[in-house]
Amino acid sequence: MEGKIMMKKITTAVLSITSALALSISVLAAPVAAAPDAASGPAGDIAKMYRIKHELKFSLQGTSATLDGKSIRADQPILKNGRVFVPLRTLQENGAAAAVTWDAKKREARVVMKPQIVPSWQELSFRIGSDQIYLPDGDAISGEKIPKPFLANGRTYIPVKPLAWLGVTASLNQGTVTWNWSEKIIEVLTPSWEIDGDTAKFSMLYQEDMYAPQFLFSFGSGAWGGGTGQVTAKGISQDGRLYNRMEFEAELRPGINPLKLYAVSAGEADFTVLRKVNDPAAVPVKLTEEGQQYVTLHLPASGYVNVKSGAEIAIEGTIVKPHHLFDQVTVVVQKYNPKPKDSYVVYETVSTKRLPIQADKFSGTVRVEAPGNYLIRIDSPNYIAAPERGPVATKWAEFIVEAE
Repeated sequence: MEGKIMMKKITTAVLSITSALALSISVLAAPVAAAPDAASGPAGDIAKMYRIKHELKFSLQGTSATLDGKSIRADQPILKNGRVFVPLRTLQENGAAAAVTWDAKKREARVVMKPQIVPSWQELSFRIGSDQIYLPDGDAISGEKIPKPFLANGRTYIPVKPLAWLGVTASLNQGTVTWNWSEKIIEVLTPSWEIDGDTAKFSMLYQEDMYAPQFLFSFGSGAWGGGTGQVTAKGISQDGRLYNRMEFEAELRPGINPLKLYAVSAGEADFTVLRKVNDPAAVPVKLTEEGQQYVTLHLPASGYVNVKSGAEIAIEGTIVKPHHLFDQVTVVVQKYNPKPKDSYVVYETVSTKRLPIQADKFSGTVRVEAPGNYLIRIDSPNYIAAPERGPVATKWAEFIVEAE
């Protein structure tokens, strides 16, 4: 359950576009494993992934407490009706939780764990006198009952059982309560670099007892895909841990490429690669497999267009395999604009325009109003059968615009 939240987030992101669109986009960036070299990526590892283990021990008598072997002050656990209850605020005081807050009206304590813990649930709430655990949306976890939390000496006490949902294991042995948890870290050593080629080769280290990492690449509009790598070395000793080395190769768009390192056991970390283009005329418009079957694009002539902000960009194409449902194509203009509060949102849609298909041809223009990097997507008509939804569209092509 360690990676439940992360996997849910990625699944939601990928499903934010239609399944047909995801099928077509997947051919745009088919990553394969390869060894890094100086021409296409950094010479050394760009990141390393590892675990920092923590252990908190405190006695039921309140006489002693230690965190990672060092003496500390901690509120005393309480044994009630044969159950061990622990003060919730101890999670924050000792570094496992990012925040613990109290809602006096609801008589509810809310705990938000550090994302580095990668718990099953990062945020949960406990209500005094309630035998349920509450999710961020206010719903209770179905089928989960706990001994009722209570207040004592101005502290909220909860049973040790639900700590497992928060990524903390708890045990009682000879009057000593022990908590164990770990922070899972992806430390990015090279957060960005520039290359001239259309692929980036890079490597990272990961602690050998953790899940193997992968990299993620943005489809635009909040959707991401995953790329796997190849283990090229094992048992590398560094900072008291043993690591494996994973090497990757990613296909790049012209300009900025937002990428992530991700693992079920460690969350994610961001990095970017800037692909420099010396000759825009040598960069073709990128067609998906479906696009290659159905359309020929005449304009733009290049897959990397440099313009002044406010300029109009001509789009023109011919249908080479007609279909009775082909009525229009849709041009979606997305601007690179990362959101600090949600690292999965790196492009925002700034305009959408429909171009009618007449006599198997379509043409029109789109405008980029502000300076920046733009991903322009050309979507097909709605012609792909989808159960219970009717015909849906898919991506036919994309190109990049750099506006000054």
